[in-house]
Amino acid sequence: MKKIGLSILCGAFALVISAQNVLTIDSQNISLEEFKNVFYKNNNNTELTKKYLDEYMQLFVNFKLKVKEADELGLDTITAFLSELDGYRIQLAKPYLKNKEFDENMLTEAYDRMKQDIKASHILISVDEKATAQQEKEAYDKALAVRSSILANTISFAAAAQKNSDDKSALTNDGNLSYFTAFMMVYDFESAAYSTEIGEISLPIRTKYGYHIIKVTDKREASGEVKVAHIMFKSGQGSDDKKLNEAKDKINKVSELLKNGEKFSDVAERFSEDRSTAVKGGSLPAFGVGKMVPEFETVAFELKEIGDVSAPFRTEYGWHIITLLERKGIPKFEDIKVELKRKIESDSRGELSKQALFAKLHTTYKVESNPKVYTAFRMKASNTITTGTFSSSSKNNTRLVTINGKAIAVSSFVNYILLNQKAGSDFDELYTAFVNQELLAYEESQLETKYPEYKALLQEYREGILLFDLTNTKVWTKAVEDTVGLQNFFTANNSNYRWENRVDASVYSCIDLATAIRVKRAIYKKHRGNITDAEILTETNTDAPLSLQINTKKFVKGENEYVDAVDWELGIAADIKTSDGSYIIVDIHEVLASGLKELNETRGKVISDYQNTLELEWIASLQEKYKVSINNEVLYTLIKQ
Repeated sequence: MKKIGLSILCGAFALVISAQNVLTIDSQNISLEEFKNVFYKNNNNTELTKKYLDEYMQLFVNFKLKVKEADELGLDTITAFLSELDGYRIQLAKPYLKNKEFDENMLTEAYDRMKQDIKASHILISVDEKATAQQEKEAYDKALAVRSSILANTISFAAAAQKNSDDKSALTNDGNLSYFTAFMMVYDFESAAYSTEIGEISLPIRTKYGYHIIKVTDKREASGEVKVAHIMFKSGQGSDDKKLNEAKDKINKVSELLKNGEKFSDVAERFSEDRSTAVKGGSLPAFGVGKMVPEFETVAFELKEIGDVSAPFRTEYGWHIITLLERKGIPKFEDIKVELKRKIESDSRGELSKQALFAKLHTTYKVESNPKVYTAFRMKASNTITTGTFSSSSKNNTRLVTINGKAIAVSSFVNYILLNQKAGSDFDELYTAFVNQELLAYEESQLETKYPEYKALLQEYREGILLFDLTNTKVWTKAVEDTVGLQNFFTANNSNYRWENRVDASVYSCIDLATAIRVKRAIYKKHRGNITDAEILTETNTDAPLSLQINTKKFVKGENEYVDAVDWELGIAADIKTSDGSYIIVDIHEVLASGLKELNETRGKVISDYQNTLELEWIASLQEKYKVSINNEVLYTLIKQ
């Protein structure tokens, strides 16, 4: 009991300390918790001392002073700032506007389905997504009747597909979809296929395309992905017997070459008529089920060992031989979790995720409609909404719905209708979507209260934008655009910008001794004014490119090892032979004594120094303007934690 009591007491003490203020700037209090949120982002593994905390606190104070000044100047009310912050707010809120339990279940379900390939056939009875109830019933009844005739053995599934399916590919494939896995079909179709046993035929399943009946013919462990190379001779659809036989003869001859030990990639490069892959030894990108024509896919997945070569086989494109280059199984869940989330968001599952969130919000918050107002407005607006011609300029502030005590007026719904109506719109559906939107907006307005980490992150972005904008005005841009101030700063501090002893020289890098001899003769001619470096370079590299490279500039010590290696005396220094057999000639034109730089010779460095000075002056002025009080007693509790 004593240990438990002590534990509770220590926890309570820690909470009290975290709630205490570690810093006050004028009347603004900053808690230890806020300081810790910033501090531990950069100092998790740092050994804490009073000196280190004091130094970091000073940086934190300077940061907070700048933000305080930005607030005082009203920068947080400027349209550009508000727009930028709203953009970040939307992105930061996304992870919190989720039904996490539902989304995690969707992730798990998708990954579990990826472990299995399904082979199925289907018959589609198409019907529009906006079909009337009568049209829906007719399509469903037709699909049900087709299914019943198949189950009664009065017609085969293949024949029924050819006769009834609105998927016209059924005329050639009997409705066979071959193998597929998760994310390859719309979600409702996929779910029906995975829940139907081998040999069974599903009840009619509604998707955005219409009603499907699905016959599952096989389920197997997922094949994963394979990477193959192929050799192909084209015949194409509709080819006559002569063309087909020519392609077959060619592939058989290639098969014999491979059996006799010739390298697959070499044979592919020489003979394959798929020239886009022939230059890569026939290599194709890795693929999984459902990505290639069935005949090609079947042979590819039947190859077991790396390097296995298939017998010749035919597809609608021609004759092929393939070899297995790589085989990959299904990745671990954690390795593809991010990718799965992305697929779910872009898949039809994404809409289910939204609906699950709305359902959760309806249970989280109290939503109360105003039936009389709703009914009256519905009677007045329903017909024009259906035709997409609703219009209104009235500002009806009567309460239409209340979310957790927050009243939402009819006028808000009017604005929503005007933005979202189209021909065929339904009043009740628009109202449901409107309420969901308002629920989402209300939930977003509560995020800072519900999630302290979100509030801290949003504050971090807010302060970061303010700091950038104000520092840009006070320091960065000013240092570049204030030419008078920059010149005055340079004049007052020009002793800090000096040249060391320098030498004006040309460094000739010659590929070999013979080149060095020719170049040295040319340099003597240059001294007499008979030739230029450009001409020397052109003449030397005409027959053998890159035999000579020339670098002419003013060098300081440590800038070029070859210039450092010779005496700084006018004229041509002794040749330097390098370890790779090339030769270096250094020709010194002038030895320059140390001296002051001109502004245009060191502008970048001066601007940087001027910015530092402006910032220091700015911080000093802020320290005078605002009263700063640091509670070291609270600050140093971090050492004990």
